[in-house]
Amino acid sequence: MKSTTTTIIINSPPFGMINGKEGIDLALVCTAFDQNVYLIFSDEGIFHLLNNQNTEYFNDKNHDKLLKAIEFYDIDKIYVEQESLQRHQLVATHLIDKVELTHQLNIAQMCQQSQHVVIF
Repeated sequence: MKSTTTTIIINSPPFGMINGKEGIDLALVCTAFDQNVYLIFSDEGIFHLLNNQNTEYFNDKNHDKLLKAIEFYDIDKIYVEQESLQRHQLVATHLIDKVELTHQLNIAQMCQQSQHVVIF
């Protein structure tokens, strides 16, 4: 039975940094140890989720494939902060499938419900 919940917020851009990839890796490790995970992308982190990216710039050729298959790692949803999409003039159709848009208030509630919150 999963008793610990970890919220992972990725707000760093995918290009030129490995923070976002490390956040995704941490999410996978947490699920391997039977933790519930809220995986949230906000600010420039939403650019990890854009459709049809040239992943050679990520230094990780499997980046988009991993995100598209994340549900197989017991992460049911990828959350995207609605306000970040609006700030960057994007809409959900610009993103990979199976993301759920949510507002800052809902993200704050997820953080309050979690035993651990890690920001990348």
